[in-house]
Amino acid sequence: MSTPPLFFFFFFLISFPLYSLQTALIAPLYKHHTSLLYSISLHLKTPLRPASLYLDLGGAFSWIHCYQNYNSSSYKFVLCNTPLSNSFNQAICGSCVQAPSPICANDTIFSYAYPENPSLRDHFVDYDHPKLTDSENVITDVLALSTTGGSTSAPLRRIPEFPFACVKTNFLREVAKNVIGLAALGRSNLSIPSVISAKFSSPKYFAICLSGARSGPGVAFFGSKGPYRFSPNVDLSKSLTYTPLLFNPVSASIYTYWLPSYEYYVGLSAIRINGKVVPFNTSLLSFEPIHGRGGAKISTSTNYALLRSSIYRAFATVFMKEAVVLNFKLINAVEPFGVCYEAKSVGVTAEGQAKAPVVDLVMEKEKVVWKLGGRNTMVRIKKKGVDAWCLGFINGGEFPRTPIVIGGLQMEDHLLQFDLENFRFGFSSSALKEGTSCSKFDFTSANNTFF
Repeated sequence: MSTPPLFFFFFFLISFPLYSLQTALIAPLYKHHTSLLYSISLHLKTPLRPASLYLDLGGAFSWIHCYQNYNSSSYKFVLCNTPLSNSFNQAICGSCVQAPSPICANDTIFSYAYPENPSLRDHFVDYDHPKLTDSENVITDVLALSTTGGSTSAPLRRIPEFPFACVKTNFLREVAKNVIGLAALGRSNLSIPSVISAKFSSPKYFAICLSGARSGPGVAFFGSKGPYRFSPNVDLSKSLTYTPLLFNPVSASIYTYWLPSYEYYVGLSAIRINGKVVPFNTSLLSFEPIHGRGGAKISTSTNYALLRSSIYRAFATVFMKEAVVLNFKLINAVEPFGVCYEAKSVGVTAEGQAKAPVVDLVMEKEKVVWKLGGRNTMVRIKKKGVDAWCLGFINGGEFPRTPIVIGGLQMEDHLLQFDLENFRFGFSSSALKEGTSCSKFDFTSANNTFF
């Protein structure tokens, strides 16, 4: 495993003053049940106002819609030839075409490189005719998150001069209503976890616990190795299992393709269903050095796992054989799913989850196994007279850039920790088996004290 360039984490330590951070920073994570995507709830601007940003686990740089009704006394443009401006790749130092205004200033940084809609990733890219983003200036403003000792939320902590790309309305296509931007959590030095670590000299760790429940949000932790406690006093950090984070040598972005990817890849070596090995060509998971095809990544940009067609067909075949043993009754599939079963033929747990064949994601040649039960493999569909349980793994096409993408459904109710100091990925057993869930973090003590 190679060590990533220092570019990814430390370049702008010099541009951020250090503050003391005694506790972790946290934020609620919401699932939008129409788009099936996730957002993070935090505070922005001066005076501080609540904001909802799209959660992009593999994003390099956060962006915000600032062309309409953006009012804040603390926002600034990033001037040319400053330490922060020098940490950007492909940024352009320029001036306004028209007269300077609240959304444009002379001798400041324009970024056409970093902001992107995550839906553009994993598509084949024509590098000679790229579809350019429509970003403008880079700005900084105040971002604030709650603090925690590991089990409850506490006062808000301000993060001054947090960098964003200022984007136009078209960037908000395909994101949930009321979302005004994107929160990047990738391994870039400009992502939220890296900025927090640089500003507060805190451990280079963050963790997410996604909730699919309508009863409550999940939670993100920044700047702490743990504990991560959920009601009734269950510390999910104690059940973490670790595997190395791998580095795809080529970024999926058309703007920084010469750099290693900002996304998180793991060394998946096999898939088993009820102990039966899914037969597929594992060489597909090796990274192709020119365009970065290959690998298995973890992504919040898709709710369901995406499998290359050849892998999907093998996976579905083994799953269906195991489902026959459980007397699941196959019915016509409901899009976008390829395999569905009559709901009344599928047994359910006390929590209302399917009693389904167990899927093992095997890493490090049998040494590390991420087990997924029915909570993370099947989806209940009730619509237009259909009541079905469908396999939550989707055919991702014949030649996707990434053959295996582990999506949001697979992550829900598992605590996931990203250790950027030791370049490893930690995952807990299902929180449901631990007697809790990702929706059971206590946010009730949050208040309006700022510091």
